[in-house]
Amino acid sequence: MTVRSEVCKMNAYLIKIAQVNSESVIRSADAVQKTIKDAQNNTNRILNLDESWCGIHFVMTGEYPIPRQEALQRGISWDDDSLENVLMGGSPTQYRTKLDVARYLKPKEVAKVAEKLSNLTVKQFEEWYDPEALMEEHIPPEIWDEGSEPRGWLISYFMKLVEFYKATTASGEGLLIYID
Repeated sequence: MTVRSEVCKMNAYLIKIAQVNSESVIRSADAVQKTIKDAQNNTNRILNLDESWCGIHFVMTGEYPIPRQEALQRGISWDDDSLENVLMGGSPTQYRTKLDVARYLKPKEVAKVAEKLSNLTVKQFEEWYDPEALMEEHIPPEIWDEGSEPRGWLISYFMKLVEFYKATTASGEGLLIYID
């Protein structure tokens, strides 16, 4: 078990944020906490990716997930047009999580990511799916070599993620991303 695989055992959540609430979410940890609590009672506003987020990120990018701010602090270049932004992009908020901080994507950023995701077909995602690489990198749940069930599980979460981004774009909202 590696520290990296422990990080990936956390759950990732995406929450739709109305533009009117965006400034308070960016500036106040209390506002983020209230947003999280409120979203838990409204399943149309939140997407829980469970542990699938790490596998989705790895399949889309071929890289282990590192939040944008951490990558920049380490001197790692960041491409604002890459699929890394789907789960690791956004501006940092004041709300601390077990991984880092919650991050906020503005509506324009959400739309840009949604467009990138819409260009990635399920078939292409399936082609990029490499169970051996997922096992080698210790991406949870580390059952990738157990037939087609893990592949189907990951693809179903990928499809939910794509739809959530589309719906968020259609409503003109931003997204709060946090891993906890």
